[in-house]
Amino acid sequence: MLNINNLSVCFDTPQGRIKVLDNLSYRLEKGEVLAVVGESGCGKTIHSLAITRLLPPGAKITSGSIIYKDKDIVKMNEPQLRDVRGAGIGMIFQDPMMSLNPVFKVAFHLTETLRAHSKISKKEALEKAASLLKKVGIDEKFLNSYPHQLSGGMRQRVMTALALCLNPDILIADEPTTALDVTVQRQILELIKKLQKEFSASVIFITHNLAIVNNIADRVLVLYAGEKVEECPKEDLFKKPLHPYSEGLLNSVVRLSQSKARLKTIEGAPPAAGKDFKGCKFAERCPYAQERCKNERPPILNLEGGRLVKCWRYEGKSNG
Repeated sequence: MLNINNLSVCFDTPQGRIKVLDNLSYRLEKGEVLAVVGESGCGKTIHSLAITRLLPPGAKITSGSIIYKDKDIVKMNEPQLRDVRGAGIGMIFQDPMMSLNPVFKVAFHLTETLRAHSKISKKEALEKAASLLKKVGIDEKFLNSYPHQLSGGMRQRVMTALALCLNPDILIADEPTTALDVTVQRQILELIKKLQKEFSASVIFITHNLAIVNNIADRVLVLYAGEKVEECPKEDLFKKPLHPYSEGLLNSVVRLSQSKARLKTIEGAPPAAGKDFKGCKFAERCPYAQERCKNERPPILNLEGGRLVKCWRYEGKSNG
């Protein structure tokens, strides 16, 4: 459904150009849920905004391609992008209160999107909007509500309905459960899984919560400091993470069976954006780092079972 090749994103600042996404490549298959995980600032959200060409001011795609239906989104003009956004690729943004216009009611958000992309009457659009709200578990009476009149969970459901209203091929969910209590989190996850099957959409699910990854994903992409360090089926990651960063993320998850054990952490902090590296970006925090790790950048190694990892520890085990 989507083929991303060597995608890089930079910010132009008074101090110079800062690279925040570094030669990212992956494929999204039809009907799969790909989880993109990593600490805050690792490039998860920037990569999703690059896919939809909604990067903030100062940010630009400096290299690479994003192939959707044999066309490169990077090279599309605004009319072409308008056809892709919503109809081809839908997006649930991280903060619905910031994404929904506070001066318009729920009905306007949905009907405006429907009528902008299809030739239907206002009445038909309103009927479809009511149907969409029912699909996401909201009574149609809330069509006449403003965003601030809804709870956080209801706003996220409206965002989900908005993202799916044009039956997109791909749904990008950018931390859709952030700031929601655990009960509502579960409801939103179950809703996304249900609608993903109903609409046969491929999903890019962005999160830092590995419990959610285990619940919803088919495959996992681990980002660190703007680059991919591991990619594999979900089961393989939880059974045996290969990259030291992935291992650290899993070790830092709270487990009920170890309630009295001290919580493990990843020592140090992520590098500042734009910092130059001769070697592996994770070497300063890695418990297995050797001298070579600090002086040579490791390549992406393709291991048995289709696992991809960026670490010198697996040199010699690559399938090429």
